[in-house]
Amino acid sequence: MFKLKEVAQIIIAIILFAFVISFPGVLKDNGRIVEALIFAFIILVASTLAKKITAYYYDSEIEQKTLHWRRWGYYERSQLKKPIPIGILLPFLLVWISWPTGFIKMLTFLQTDIKPTSARIARRRGGLSQRFLEMTEFHSAVICGIGIAASLVLGLTAWVLGYGLLAKFSIYFCVWNMLPLGQLDGSRILFGSKPLWLFLGILTLAGLFCALFII
Repeated sequence: MFKLKEVAQIIIAIILFAFVISFPGVLKDNGRIVEALIFAFIILVASTLAKKITAYYYDSEIEQKTLHWRRWGYYERSQLKKPIPIGILLPFLLVWISWPTGFIKMLTFLQTDIKPTSARIARRRGGLSQRFLEMTEFHSAVICGIGIAASLVLGLTAWVLGYGLLAKFSIYFCVWNMLPLGQLDGSRILFGSKPLWLFLGILTLAGLFCALFII
């Protein structure tokens, strides 16, 4: 279910996530990083598992990779020879640039690669339910959308149980990943299903309002 390289990149994302949400306090009190690591682990693993389970339902598989930037222009040929790992560089740089408070906490580190499994390909070749068996942008939108929904449910559950910080960071994570930019989940959801993106966007904004003024 998880590839070794994928696990390594998720671990890096968890460590960076923890550093960002605990900055700048982590520089003064190393004990805060433990709590931050637990929060980061719960949020990222919950989102990833939700997407993997949904992908399994569609006879496909996902792989979480470090968010990267490669295309710099409008044309297809306008690409860098080597992608830049902005999922590592930007969160780290932004939190330092916003010193001393570190208020710019970019909480998006991974992108979701989706591809059909051999079982889905075999069925497609057999000519069964052709429309369903093809991997479409809508299927990708549903898979990524479930990841966002899982994070929102996690935030609500954490709030009910009295874990306010976990609830806030879960919602902030959703806000960043709902942005329709580059390889973020928000882009896949928007291009695959605008109604789904709008629905999740409204829920995310409602969660953000609660995180800022209620939790």
